[in-house]
Amino acid sequence: MAVIGIDLGGTKTAGIVLNGESIVARDRTDTDASSQESVLSCLLEMGARMREAAERLGLSVNALGLGIAGFIDFERGVVTEAPNHPLKDARVKDILEAETGLAVFVDNDANMAALAEARMGAGKGSRYLVHLTLGTGIGGGIIIDGRVYRGAQGAAAELGHMIVLEDGPLCNCGARGCLEALSSGVAIYRRVEEAAAAGRASPALEEFLADPLAFSAEALGRHADAGDGLAREIFQAAGHHLGTGIASLVNVFNPDVVTLSGGLLGCLHHMEEAMLRSFRETAIAISRDHVRILRSTLGDDVGALGAALLARESLS
Repeated sequence: MAVIGIDLGGTKTAGIVLNGESIVARDRTDTDASSQESVLSCLLEMGARMREAAERLGLSVNALGLGIAGFIDFERGVVTEAPNHPLKDARVKDILEAETGLAVFVDNDANMAALAEARMGAGKGSRYLVHLTLGTGIGGGIIIDGRVYRGAQGAAAELGHMIVLEDGPLCNCGARGCLEALSSGVAIYRRVEEAAAAGRASPALEEFLADPLAFSAEALGRHADAGDGLAREIFQAAGHHLGTGIASLVNVFNPDVVTLSGGLLGCLHHMEEAMLRSFRETAIAISRDHVRILRSTLGDDVGALGAALLARESLS
């Protein structure tokens, strides 16, 4: 049975067709988030394109899974809160089922990444897995006894908003010292801004000051690769806090695997030594010595793949 998976991102929407263990079609498009209607239209168009791709291959599709950033009422398929889309209180499941005639299942995008890693990715075969998405922000998903853990209201696994440094930097959520405020792309950019404001000098800061809006963690990574001491210092600070956060998660959940995905993976080699040192110093030995910390093996497909797996497993 073939199923469709769609990962709705803030700027890009990705779709796949999953047949057995193979992705047989994929597509990406820009997300028009100007209105609730435009987002729903984007989802319907991607679903139609993926269905047509499946039919060209002689495959029949009867289910569609969606991964959406935000808080999801999974049983009703309603987006209760969506920070990056105008989908608050949108009855996405009902709307798409009525339009497509397919069974539709909706969940948080980071939950879907965790499911994909546990079934087909770096954590394949694990029944206890914690997944962190490292990008502009930090998201997460948790697999307990082989199942996605969603919490009482679909708001579980906001792992980026775990406090790891009391009275630390202000986070976008309003709290201080969240993992996201210390180890995300936004946090790394903030440290560059602070270093520039303090009058420090480095090649990375020269590039930043020339065009602050164009500067990114990727740019900082290039300077760290070239030996820029300040760039490496900033990454090491982010890695230290990331390791502390991972240790706390391992202490609480005792997983087999912690998997990492997202845009910051390209810079992880600058963070990894400090991350692992902090992790080893902080995690409880019995859990520390059991868990594996692994990079995602699924690349850009991870969210859409998890959504497709959700659809398939929800029907079985």
